[in-house]
Amino acid sequence: MIVEVCVDSLESALATEQGGADRVELCSSLGEGGLTPSHGLVSAVCRSLTQCRVHVLIRSRPGDFLYSPQELQVMRADVLHAASCGAHGVVLGMLTPAGEVDADALRPFVELCSALGLDLTFHRAFDLVKDQQKALDDLVACRVRRVLSSGGQQTVMEGLQQLAALVAQGSSRISVMPGGGVDADNAATVARVTGCSEVHGTFKRSVPSNMQYRHASVSFGSDDWSHTATDAAAVARARQQLSQLDGSME
Repeated sequence: MIVEVCVDSLESALATEQGGADRVELCSSLGEGGLTPSHGLVSAVCRSLTQCRVHVLIRSRPGDFLYSPQELQVMRADVLHAASCGAHGVVLGMLTPAGEVDADALRPFVELCSALGLDLTFHRAFDLVKDQQKALDDLVACRVRRVLSSGGQQTVMEGLQQLAALVAQGSSRISVMPGGGVDADNAATVARVTGCSEVHGTFKRSVPSNMQYRHASVSFGSDDWSHTATDAAAVARARQQLSQLDGSME
């Protein structure tokens, strides 16, 4: 069972590796669903991790997944940069105005990633399509090998039955990786019910600020005096539970 952890800092990436995960999805701005991380962060994480594979989110802006030609060019440049830093894969997705996979926009990225030796995951834009069964077949036709999904629901626990159906539909053609609310408490349940071979979560904890002086009159967000980071212990607990599940199914 593969454990992927979504991270938005070098601190979290290192904690993910410490917890025994197999892969990180590196992004920024998790509060907005994740955006392309900075060039400096991509370089630092790729340079620092020795055990975890690094997949870089390619999402140039928040909002929908209907991209202009100019935005697609920005995304292409970010894919090239990720490859130059030593990333193992990228995570991206694009839709048509009608709520279908934009195969015409996607295929050039599949070809580019193949030429660069990068793995490609289609992200949770998949949860916004009109028909997930058709969309899954469209991804297979585009030669995408992995899709991240909560089963078209807000969380994986709400979408478990749909995820199980998608995993069965994908079979050996494409890996359906549950993500969206996976944590150390439910990872084994998600894997057991859906029959998936990969799970994706954030496994976050709150980290208080070490600032002694705190200027009370200015604020840059909901909480200026803490941030979230990956909890290595939570990753390790999920890893252990999933390993036990793997063992019981042998």
